[in-house]
Amino acid sequence: MTGVILAQIVVVVTLILMIIGKTPMYITAVVGSTIAALLAGIPLYGADPVTIKGLLIGGLNPVLIDMGGILLFIGIMQSTGFLHVIIGDIIKAGNYIGGGPGIITAAAAVAGGIGMMVGFTQAAITGVVAGPAAIKLGVDRNEAAGALQHANILGCGAGFSHPTVVGILAISGIGYGMVNVWGLVVAAAVMSIAWYRMRTHVRKEGFVKKMSAEEIKQLLDKFNKDKKANVSSWIAFTPFIILIVAASSGAPIFIVCFFCALLTSLLARRDLQKSQGEMIEGVRMIAVPSIATIVFLFMSGVIKNTGFVDTIAKFFEPLLAYSPELLMFLISIITGIITQSLAASSAILLPFLSVVLTAGADPMASSVAAIAGANIGQYYLTGGPVSGLNTVIPVVPGSDLVKANLFQRPNYLFGFVVAGCIVAALTFL
Repeated sequence: MTGVILAQIVVVVTLILMIIGKTPMYITAVVGSTIAALLAGIPLYGADPVTIKGLLIGGLNPVLIDMGGILLFIGIMQSTGFLHVIIGDIIKAGNYIGGGPGIITAAAAVAGGIGMMVGFTQAAITGVVAGPAAIKLGVDRNEAAGALQHANILGCGAGFSHPTVVGILAISGIGYGMVNVWGLVVAAAVMSIAWYRMRTHVRKEGFVKKMSAEEIKQLLDKFNKDKKANVSSWIAFTPFIILIVAASSGAPIFIVCFFCALLTSLLARRDLQKSQGEMIEGVRMIAVPSIATIVFLFMSGVIKNTGFVDTIAKFFEPLLAYSPELLMFLISIITGIITQSLAASSAILLPFLSVVLTAGADPMASSVAAIAGANIGQYYLTGGPVSGLNTVIPVVPGSDLVKANLFQRPNYLFGFVVAGCIVAALTFL
């Protein structure tokens, strides 16, 4: 048995261990990849064009710079209380537009928006306010919990910091921008169908009430506590809006985020020395996604250079010839459902993305397919084991995880359809 075949066997075993999740993911990836590389004849270092040292350096992708800038911004937004002003305004708007269902949808959108920046979405942040408020306005407890947790679809699928998304963009080479927009569309579809179903149920039960201004104020006062910012809404929203517009224009993300963070500090009239510390505090959140990105890209590089990608390509050659992008979407859905984790899905998604790109797939369509399928799929069976539905249930009084997940599933199916249409349109139009 040749070294290359042994290397590919080690790759398969490593992927299986990562999918099962019974071993430490990053340790498994690094150890397995290193052993596979050595078996394939790749040296640790030296003058060879491909070395383990070179593959590790390849994991230091420029997208990590963008992630650092985003976390600078979110750090100062949190410390100044601007983020709490935005949360409060969106919950007020949700109540005004749609009563209980509107409050839940708005709260999910805000939590998802925060998750877009930090790479870890926790719907309980806004759910602790929105859940009891929506229930008071007639929303079913389980529907409220299920709809709140849809924040994760937005945070992971349209965000800037999730390690698997960072790895996908690094491999496809497309960077941030439209891929985030398509992720936003998919998340909006899931949230919209949840809102529609909640509203239908509420109206059927005869609830049409909205919270009074005083009731909303009491809720937000309890939520804000020491994070209250004495600024108007337009001031709090200004840096965030500038960030979104500038980033969408193609400007360097790090520079945009840095100056938006500086603008936030100036608008809050903060001491710049203190603001610098708060910005750096935000960057500390980069530790896990940056290490994960380096590990995943190192593993991806090893997989490419052991011939494993070519082996997979031959196996799926008939489907690859028809539409590698749609095949990527199908594999992504299955992987997400099985692993129940977008992070764990990287073990399959990253090498398979290399396969479809080698087969001539469109980078944008393939990236959307890789992200959307696993992002939705990870929550389908149970609501997700990590930062999933189980973290929302405690802040929505009386809700049940199984029943809340049953409410979610039709919403996820609708999300699959919308995502599939986007992938197909990007592929064939």
